[in-house]
Amino acid sequence: MLDAAQFDVKLLDYRVVFGELTLFLAKYDFLFNFKVTEFLRRRVWEKVPEGWLDALSELSFEELNEVPYGFTKEYWPQSLLTFLSDALKLSSFHFAKGDGICPLEVVESCRFGMSPKKLHEVSHLASLINSVCIKSNCKYIVDIGSGLGYLDLVLCKQFGYEVLGLENQKLRVSVASKRTTIAKKKDRNDCMSGTFTQRQFELTNNEESIIQLEQLINELWSCDADFNVKGVCLIGLHCCGDLTPAALRAFSILSRTKCLVCLSCCYHRMEPAGEGFLHFPLSSTLKEAMSEMESTDHFEVTKYALRLAAQDTRSRWRKQTTSDHMFHTHSVAYRGIFELNDDLSFMKQKRKLARRREHHNFESYIDEVIKRTSLSDSESVRNRLLRLYNEHQRHFMFIEPFTLLQVMLQPVLERLIIEDRVAFLLQQRLDASVQAVFDDSISPRNFAVVAFKV
Repeated sequence: MLDAAQFDVKLLDYRVVFGELTLFLAKYDFLFNFKVTEFLRRRVWEKVPEGWLDALSELSFEELNEVPYGFTKEYWPQSLLTFLSDALKLSSFHFAKGDGICPLEVVESCRFGMSPKKLHEVSHLASLINSVCIKSNCKYIVDIGSGLGYLDLVLCKQFGYEVLGLENQKLRVSVASKRTTIAKKKDRNDCMSGTFTQRQFELTNNEESIIQLEQLINELWSCDADFNVKGVCLIGLHCCGDLTPAALRAFSILSRTKCLVCLSCCYHRMEPAGEGFLHFPLSSTLKEAMSEMESTDHFEVTKYALRLAAQDTRSRWRKQTTSDHMFHTHSVAYRGIFELNDDLSFMKQKRKLARRREHHNFESYIDEVIKRTSLSDSESVRNRLLRLYNEHQRHFMFIEPFTLLQVMLQPVLERLIIEDRVAFLLQQRLDASVQAVFDDSISPRNFAVVAFKV
């Protein structure tokens, strides 16, 4: 555990890190501060330094996939080589693999209904949580946003923890209860040593919500003989948007909580406030770093920056096939053609404008959009779209190289968000760190904030 002086030293280190990250992101914000579907409208390729896209456009898709892993050509512009080198140096994938993570073999009665991705997440995260709970002498676990209870059932059945799952959607609470009942029937000879209780509850960033959570904990476990001896661990698997800031605040305030394991997702769903976001930055350390930046170097936090931070990682990019790259090119380009028409308005009747199979050529894409939206099928509309297609087709070649540049920035943006949350906990004098938990090619949001009360 850290002493007071060590906390101060770590926060000073974060001040330096935040300065480096924000200066870098401010310098290259033209690569992400726009809506992707407006790629053509904004002519964003024209903002890229001279020679960058020409150099990257010469690469095969296989070579393009390897750039985030250090592949370069010595004759590339020095400014491009510097960007790539700095991005790699500042990226989140330098976070260490979590200590004590030996994937758990999930028993058959608990794994039913799990997708391969969910099984991977549960087997790794359950192991880490158990290790953290042993270190903190915790018997009780509160899961924020427990969903269908996959993780909680494993923690209860295979490790014997007393688990309280909190989920704000009534249907999920009901399904989790049914899964627990089925698990007991599937394995009658293996008595569940812990208890899994799920309640409908939404944790928010206000004092009243945290008081209600404390009351729930006390009502459920205050009569347990170990409650005054053993601690409570607060966990969250892919807490969406503002749920992670709420969980961190609750952990810092609740007297019973001794440790925290929290993974986040969907950073772009954090609540906006003015020109920024209500709970980002969270730490005064990052707030100070951003306020001290020169006006010419100012880094503006936008929903586009947060959305990119929540995108796939370089490991998924590395696995992209030629077909995947072509599909992505057509998706961005074809949607971008429609965005060029200011007077072309229509309502979507399906979640997606067009199915994947209709992206092989633009005329098929137009047909699909007409079927799935309120867009009228007229010769003038088709002719206008095809004319714009012919005008901009030569720019399509820049889409994948440009996307590569965004892939390089994704882990830098994600690191800024996660480190901000760690700095917030350190400011509360809580021992906090970041650990990589999953294979990010399977589960991209794989970084857990792990914290202990000193």
